[in-house]
Amino acid sequence: MMYDVIIPNSTTYLLVKIFVLILALLLWFTITAAPVI
Repeated sequence: MMYDVIIPNSTTYLLVKIFVLILALLLWFTITAAPVI
C-alpha cells in the first residue's frame, strides 16, 4: 500500500487505519440514514 512508504511507523499506520475505518463507518451511516431523514 501507499501508506507503507509514507508512514514507516507502525503506530501511526495503525492510527491511520482506525481513522479511515471510522470515516468509512460515518459515511456508511450518512448514506443509510439519508432516506430515513
